[in-house]
Amino acid sequence: METNEEKDVQQTQEVEEEKSPETEEFEETVEETEEVEPSVEEKLQQEVSQLNDQVYRLSAEIANIQKRNAKERQDAAKYRSQSLAQNLLNVIDNLERAIASPSESEEAKNLKKGIEMVYEGFLYALKEEGIEEIEALNQPFDPNKHHAVQAIPAEEGQESDVVVQVFQKGYMLKDRVLRPAMVIVSQ
Repeated sequence: METNEEKDVQQTQEVEEEKSPETEEFEETVEETEEVEPSVEEKLQQEVSQLNDQVYRLSAEIANIQKRNAKERQDAAKYRSQSLAQNLLNVIDNLERAIASPSESEEAKNLKKGIEMVYEGFLYALKEEGIEEIEALNQPFDPNKHHAVQAIPAEEGQESDVVVQVFQKGYMLKDRVLRPAMVIVSQ
């Protein structure tokens, strides 16, 4: 005869051998769940990596935009007087012509003296804004600063590609050419 303990062990073995279809499904679901969880975790880690990459790229783009805007503001401040200066250059040319005109009477000389004072005031104001005349006469020809309107043969002892005459003065605003000097160049 079998003892109670032996009967229990035998019943447990029988139960394990006779698994119901529901039990088998449950065990498969548990196994699948265990397999799915790591893949979901991996997907989340990939998404986090992608989002971190996007954050870094966007941060770099924002930094570049800020640098570009700062440079544009600096340039705008540096060259703020450019359009006014370009408009005043013709006025300065006219003042120079008035000063160069002959004056014989006392009234003409006084008028000329007043024009010279206005001219000096204009030059001082332009210099305060960083606008200066381009030195051209007897300088090597520079196509960035000079506009050659004529070329003449070089005389004896004279170098070629040198400015020999200035028709119209040129001006620069800091490192930018406002108006190139109109010149004659030796060849």
